Amino acid sequence: MARTTKPYRLVPAEVPPRSGRRSGVYAEIVAEFERGAPTSVLVELPGRKPETLALGLRKAAAAHGAVRVVTRGGLVYLEKV
Repeated sequence: MARTTKPYRLVPAEVPPRSGRRSGVYAEIVAEFERGAPTSVLVELPGRKPETLALGLRKAAAAHGAVRVVTRGGLVYLEKV
């Protein structure tokens, strides 16, 4: 029986380190809001559904503690507490 050539090959390589931001866009939004003067703002992030935006902001706000995420009529707001 003849040995067939494999359609793939395994090449030894190091896994490259992760690149990009250390914190996500939601954490950046919350941090920028905390530094700003307004007590509440409407958050617009094109390409994200309001439910996804609110969830991401809630997770980021939980780490900060002084920000509340409010959803009204399909719009997402940040409010300082």
